[in-house]
Amino acid sequence: MTPSPRTTHQRDRRFARVRLLTRSIFVGSSVLSVGMIGYLSSVTKLHSNTVVAPPTTVAPTTTLAGPSGSSGTSGVAGATGASATTTTTVPVTTTTTCYTSPSGNTMCN
Repeated sequence: MTPSPRTTHQRDRRFARVRLLTRSIFVGSSVLSVGMIGYLSSVTKLHSNTVVAPPTTVAPTTTLAGPSGSSGTSGVAGATGASATTTTTVPVTTTTTCYTSPSGNTMCN
C-alpha cells in the first residue's frame, strides 16, 4: 500500500469542505421544513359552511267570502261563500361553523 499523495493539511481542508456542505444541506432542509409547516398551518384555517335545511311549510289561512246577502254572484269569480287557502314555503337556513385541525380532522358546531 502506497502512502496518500495528499498532505494532512490538504486532507483536513477537504473534510472541512464536506462538513460545511453537509451542515448547509441540514440547515437548509430544516428551514424549508419549518417554512412548509408554517404555510400548511396557515392554509388549514377556520372555514364556515351554510347548510340549508329542508323547507318548512307555513300555512296562513286567508278566507275570501262574498258579500253577505249576495245573490250568488259577485265581482270575484268563485268568491261566493267559498274560502281559499294559500300555502307559502319558507326556506330555513342555519349556519354551521367547522374547524379543521392540521391533522385533517373536521369538527362542526
